[in-house]
Amino acid sequence: MSDEQAVPGPTEIERVVVNWLREHPEFFIRHPDLVESLRVPHPCEPAVSLLEYQNRLLRERGQRLHGKLLELVAIARDNDRLAERVQRLALDLLDAPNELDGLLYRIKAVLRDEFNADCVALCLEAALVAGSGAEEFLRPEALALFEGLLQVGKSRCGRLRPEQATALFGDCAPQVASAALVPLGDGRWRGLLALGSWDEQRFHPGAGTLFLGRAGELVGRALGARLLADRWRTRSDPSSAHEG
Repeated sequence: MSDEQAVPGPTEIERVVVNWLREHPEFFIRHPDLVESLRVPHPCEPAVSLLEYQNRLLRERGQRLHGKLLELVAIARDNDRLAERVQRLALDLLDAPNELDGLLYRIKAVLRDEFNADCVALCLEAALVAGSGAEEFLRPEALALFEGLLQVGKSRCGRLRPEQATALFGDCAPQVASAALVPLGDGRWRGLLALGSWDEQRFHPGAGTLFLGRAGELVGRALGARLLADRWRTRSDPSSAHEG
């Protein structure tokens, strides 16, 4: 028989390891990386230890916060793009033609391009536009369908009723799946700006209207100044003055 020392079996090795860990409980404090690779069974499953439960909650919370951060970053980027569009709209309005009809056509074109709208409608009161060469924008029947919105004076997004879509967009109405409505006016005149899209999510009811409102303010100021200036020139025309 050999004088070599017999190699201990698995059971003996485990006993030695267990005894050693009992005598050195700080071992995993010095080697925390080993804890991650340990597989500790829970004989009372599905119950888990309090520490593991807390770790799971913190991990899930971190994932939710990360998702929220990504969402906020996406919103910030969208807002930056919208702010740039509003700025370009302001610059285009400054360069718009002096004639009322030229200004109205420019507004429609700019809004269609900058806000990616499939169709744009601009409706004004007849009394202000009559005789200006912009009769296309005389839409009293459309304004009458949005009396409540005009009184509130706040922009909104969503779906239109069939008669509303037809009054605003004519032959394109059946394709309009969502729309943004922007009231115009300052108490001395009224109007309505409408942006239509084939995509029902483009102007869904939950969409923000902050930048639409700002765009409406710019358009309203530009139109108001032009409309009131034309009215003043009409009243001041010497040919219309009373001859004494």
